[in-house]
Amino acid sequence: FPEGGTHYYYLDTFSQKVKEYSGGTLTVEWGAGPEAIPANELAEAMVNDSVQMVFSPFSYLTSHFPVGAAVKLLDPSTCRTNGGFEYINELTEKQLNAHFLGRMSDGLEFVLALKKPIKTLDDFKGLKIRATASQRPLVEALGAGVVTMALGEIYDALQRNVVDGTGCALSDIVDFSLQEVLKYLIQPGFYISDSSLFVTLGTWNKLSDVQKEALEKAALDWEKDSKVHNTQAAAEYLKKITDAGVQVINLEGDMKDAYIKLAYDAGWAEVEKADPEVAKKLRSFGTH
Repeated sequence: FPEGGTHYYYLDTFSQKVKEYSGGTLTVEWGAGPEAIPANELAEAMVNDSVQMVFSPFSYLTSHFPVGAAVKLLDPSTCRTNGGFEYINELTEKQLNAHFLGRMSDGLEFVLALKKPIKTLDDFKGLKIRATASQRPLVEALGAGVVTMALGEIYDALQRNVVDGTGCALSDIVDFSLQEVLKYLIQPGFYISDSSLFVTLGTWNKLSDVQKEALEKAALDWEKDSKVHNTQAAAEYLKKITDAGVQVINLEGDMKDAYIKLAYDAGWAEVEKADPEVAKKLRSFGTH
């Protein structure tokens, strides 16, 4: 992510805790963002040990780790208790050459926001919606067209009617002032952000046991805090969005159930296409 974004709200605290837990023997410092290594080149950099630590969504790394698309479909806290976390780490070490420290955006759901109202799920058909790899399964399952662009390009694209809406987090809408050009916000949200911390194995294997434990303990602190932080922040973002005149469309009853089912069925279908056996095991750690 670019430096200074809301995703990094805990980074300074994380760095302080790593230093504290390691007895001052290990420090974590900001290196660079996508201006140094574009998102679509990050997985290659990890595999080649060109970086030491990475903060990225799994969805950005699917070129080398396609089954990583499953992570957003799983609940972080549940995976900590049912073996899911360990299995994800096993896969990550094999396919990304990196040790998985944890998910830093628990409680952060994705949403769809539009310029046009919808009354049924069929109303999504034919719309042009900007989406990342994270939101693409649902957008395509709804029959909408996916348009790929950076967050910083969405405002102009909405203003010029290049797209009819966007998939994003509530924080993205506020951070990029998209409430000024959007009219409708679809609720509920779907999936859980898979933004995560990794240490490449070339670095991880050189650390002492105390240093490894310090990183894992500090990462777990961040993961737990993110659930509280993002839940509280969502209410604040929603108020800013609606205060700007954006109308919330709350899907209810059968329509809501169909929307969520469509999201998860489409998400798992993507993972099953990549590796049916691994997908089956990963899905056993989830609730959808």
